[in-house]
Amino acid sequence: MRISSWPPWFVAALLLGVPLALALVLPAPSSDTRELLSWGLQPSLSTPKQPPLMQWMGYLVMRFAWPTTFWCVALTQALNAAGLAYVYATLRIWSARDEAALSTVLLAGAVYFTGAPVAFALNADILQFPFWAALLFHGMRAFETRQAKHWIGLTVAFSLAFYAKYTVTLLVMAMAVASLVVPAFRTVWRDVRLYLSAAAGALLMAPHLLAAAHSGAIEHATGTLFPSGGLEWRLKNLWEVFSGFAAYLAPAWIFYAIGAARGDARFGPSYDAGAQFVRATGATALALLLVLVIGFGFKYPSRYDSPFLSIAWLCVASCLRFEPARWPATQRWMKTAAVGFGALLVVGGTLAYGVFTFHPRQQEPLFEAASALQAEWRSHYACGPAYVMGDFWSAYGIGISMQPPRPGVHLIEMDGVPGYDPALREREGAIVIYRDTIDERQARGVFPELDLARPERLTLRFARTLDRKPTITYEYIFVPPKAC
Repeated sequence: MRISSWPPWFVAALLLGVPLALALVLPAPSSDTRELLSWGLQPSLSTPKQPPLMQWMGYLVMRFAWPTTFWCVALTQALNAAGLAYVYATLRIWSARDEAALSTVLLAGAVYFTGAPVAFALNADILQFPFWAALLFHGMRAFETRQAKHWIGLTVAFSLAFYAKYTVTLLVMAMAVASLVVPAFRTVWRDVRLYLSAAAGALLMAPHLLAAAHSGAIEHATGTLFPSGGLEWRLKNLWEVFSGFAAYLAPAWIFYAIGAARGDARFGPSYDAGAQFVRATGATALALLLVLVIGFGFKYPSRYDSPFLSIAWLCVASCLRFEPARWPATQRWMKTAAVGFGALLVVGGTLAYGVFTFHPRQQEPLFEAASALQAEWRSHYACGPAYVMGDFWSAYGIGISMQPPRPGVHLIEMDGVPGYDPALREREGAIVIYRDTIDERQARGVFPELDLARPERLTLRFARTLDRKPTITYEYIFVPPKAC
């Protein structure tokens, strides 16, 4: 069967499966993912850095699956699939079914959905996408149709987006402006259900806001603003904004450009009220983001573009029209190109990391290290360890890989770690471990009496790669328990 005859949903599913294939050769979770999995052992209403949704996702993985890249990516892609369904539903407001489906397939084939989930699985940035997509769709339909199901959807989507990251306030402000700019939506301000929805959203946010007052999450968010940063700082972050839009949506942009050059698509903005609303929302959201970056010196890594990507794509899609006479050929080559790109990522990534080289973080032999350390600990002590403590990567990665899992504690970020109990650490002991060598200054800051003269070492080969040359060495010390 030719690719061109495959249903769009099947092509999109294959593309969403690309990171799952890559996860088989990159089994160790990346940085933020390790942290959220460890924090998921102690679910709470706030974390020291973010609202708690990513921590709750970590809980689901730790409770019902296994702390590997594969399961984290699987949950991420399930959420992304829901987000893409909302993108399709939004496109259907002004586009024909087949055109909306093809635009959604091209978005599914973008780097952010085929490659980035391996590195960003379940982190706060990537979690925003499905809830922003739902918020935009339900908000637009609630404003237009006034149906109860969309008001409920709007409230729930906003609450979940807020529990993912505070950035959703930009989208809400942008949608408010759009509802004033587009005449068909202005009457929503006279509908009492708008205010009831806002009140319900505030009620759902309240538990987190009360907890965040003491967790450090709000301080962490405001700590990303550097108004005193100079021009170079602002230009650097501005570059991150636009490079993210270009890189993460490749090759989708390229396919659109080729289609325009071939005459498969042309500029032709839809004047449907929904399309106008999306464009007004997108323009306002970008303007607000630029105010933060340029005006307030917002520290902005390109991965923060995550929730804005689908809005940018919808804005562009609302301004393009596929030529009916060329439609069969357009569908054929665009579907084939998207699937080909996904296959190239799978083959290239598997060969690169599975055969020729290694990934120093995501092929770390976490389970082997955790098993060896636990076996040694149990040969000396009848209880514990309560915690695995040390550098960011080792503490979180090895802690979650133990059976049963142990919370990890980054020694320089101990304040506010969910569930951390110094008394429990004293009773059941801890493992202090670092990649390469123990940082004596950090270790003595917590354990001033600890003898660091003769630490133990554990050397292992990296996992899932035929490149057998590289090894990793951990340096560790046991902090004995006092209760056993």
